[in-house]
Amino acid sequence: MRIEKMRGTLLFLSMILLFTNCKEVQDIQAFTEANYQLESITDVKINGVDLQQRLMTGQNLTNQERDSLLTSLTSNKLQVSGNMALHVQLPDTTSDRKLTVTKLEWLLLVSGKEALTGTVTKQLELREGLNTIALVTPVLLTEVNGQPNYEGLSRIINLINTKADIRGNVSLQIKPTIKTPVGNIPSPNFITVSGQN
Repeated sequence: MRIEKMRGTLLFLSMILLFTNCKEVQDIQAFTEANYQLESITDVKINGVDLQQRLMTGQNLTNQERDSLLTSLTSNKLQVSGNMALHVQLPDTTSDRKLTVTKLEWLLLVSGKEALTGTVTKQLELREGLNTIALVTPVLLTEVNGQPNYEGLSRIINLINTKADIRGNVSLQIKPTIKTPVGNIPSPNFITVSGQN
């Protein structure tokens, strides 16, 4: 599995190398090898419901709102918006590098198993250091053999019901599509984003 991942990354870089200049290739390689850390997600709204406001006031979701959100999720109509603070640490910090991402697929794993996914289609630019990214994304159940993965949803609900710190059981992966002079090229692999320290 690891060899296939390395082959995919090498093929990805080789394709870009054929069509772009040396600086662009170095920038892409630097971001491929970078460490990504999720600092925070703020102003989170799920189908228009302001979760931060609810948490600050201690107001729980009503039964009707919970049912509506669950129905939206299982019918692939759930939308999340918010601001993500993503810290990017490049292996070489001596150059001013940037990367234009035209699409960002994301994958949420619970206890190492796929649960939710979605795609950010708004173009964004990543730089070394802290990046604030405005997100609007659908939230979809992952699939197993072409069927919705309700087991992943069940894991999330069980974690939330424990009312404990769930960060140790949840991980995030991203898969950017990169803008190049020859067109948009998707990364061959997902990149793991570490959580807050």
